[in-house]
Amino acid sequence: MKQPMKMLVLGALSTICFSGFACATGFSIPAPIKVDAGPIGKINVQGVVSGFGFLQTNPGTSGGLNGKNAGADISSGLITVSKNSGLIQFNLTAGAYNFPSLGEPFSSTSSTIGDFGALPYAYVTIAPLSNFSVSIGKLPSLLGYTGTFTYERMNIEGGFPWFLQTTVSRGVQVNYSVGPISASVSWNDGYYTNRYNVISGLVTYTINSENSVSVYGMGNAGHTGYANATARYSSNSYVGGELDLNNSQMYGAYYAYTGSNLTVVPEVQYIYTPKSVAFGVDESTDNISAMIHAAYDITDNWSIAAGVDYTHNSSSRAGSFSYGFGYGPGASALGVMITPTYTDGDFFVRDELSYVRLTNYTSGFGADNRPDQLRDILETGFWF
Repeated sequence: MKQPMKMLVLGALSTICFSGFACATGFSIPAPIKVDAGPIGKINVQGVVSGFGFLQTNPGTSGGLNGKNAGADISSGLITVSKNSGLIQFNLTAGAYNFPSLGEPFSSTSSTIGDFGALPYAYVTIAPLSNFSVSIGKLPSLLGYTGTFTYERMNIEGGFPWFLQTTVSRGVQVNYSVGPISASVSWNDGYYTNRYNVISGLVTYTINSENSVSVYGMGNAGHTGYANATARYSSNSYVGGELDLNNSQMYGAYYAYTGSNLTVVPEVQYIYTPKSVAFGVDESTDNISAMIHAAYDITDNWSIAAGVDYTHNSSSRAGSFSYGFGYGPGASALGVMITPTYTDGDFFVRDELSYVRLTNYTSGFGADNRPDQLRDILETGFWF
C-alpha cells in the first residue's frame, strides 16, 4: 500500500529529515530525480506546482484575496535541490509559496513571497559523523509538528499552534542523536527579524517504529525591538508585526502514532509574553493552543485527514498581536477541518472543509474578525 497520507514526504524534505529537523508527514509523493553532479556527488532534484481555490463565509474587510467569498491562487511553485549524504550537505528550495491557516486571513501568494523571499530554505549542513551535524543558513522551524508548505501537511491549512510558531529563521543549528533520542538546538533570528538572539530546541524520543514523543521550546536571550522608527507601523515588518512573539517564550510537546494505515498526532503549546513598557506590551499574557490531527489511508490512492484545534489567550487588554490570538483580549477559538485526498503518481487533488467559531472576540479589534467562518479549499497539483 502506498499510504498516501502517512509516508514521510521525500525529495523536498529528505535533507531536512536527515539533518535533524522536525519532520511532518504529508501525502505520498514520487521519489526525487537523482542527478550525478560530478565532484559534488549525487544530488536530489524535485519540484511541485499546485494551486488552490476557495469558498468562504464572512470574508474579511481588509480587501485583497481575503475580502472575497471566492478566490484562487498558487499554493506552491517550488523546486528543491538537495544533497543528504557525505560530509557537506545542502538544501535549496526556491519559488512561490502560500501559508493558508485555519481561521486566519488569506494572503496572496505574491505578497507571501515577500515574507522569506524566493529562496525560503537555503542552508548547508556539515555532517562529520552519522549522528552529529551542524546546519547554517535559512532554516526550517524546530517548533511543532505541522509542516511549513501545504504539501508537508495532513491538512491544507495550518492549525492554531502552527500559526503562532516560527516558520523560517536564519541561524545555526546543532543536531545530535544517540539511540532512540535525537536533539537539535538553534541560535537564530526567531520570526525572521535579523536579530540573532533567539534560542530554540527540539528533542524527540522514538519509543518504537510506531510511537514517538517530542518536546520543543523557544525563548529570546535578549530583547527584539523595531527595525527602525517607521517599522512599528509597517505591515511587512516581521520585527514590528510579530513584536510580542519575538519577545515571548514558547513551550510545546506532541506525540506521534504512525501505524500501518493510521497517523494520530496530539499537540499542546504554551506561550508566555512578559510585560514590556518599552515595546507597548502593558501586561503579561498567556496563550495556550492545542490540536489533535489524524490521517487514515483508505486505499492506495485515497486517504482522509481531520483535525480539531483550540486556542485561548488570557489577556484582559487590547493592544497587540498576542492579545487573544489576534481576535481581541481574552478570546478563544475552536476549529475543525476534514480533508479527503486523492493521489495518482505525480498528480494529487484534495478538498478541505473547515469551520472556526470564536468566543469572547472583540468586534473591530482586527479587520477580519467575525464570529464564525466556514471554508472550503480545493488544492490540486503535480510533482516533477
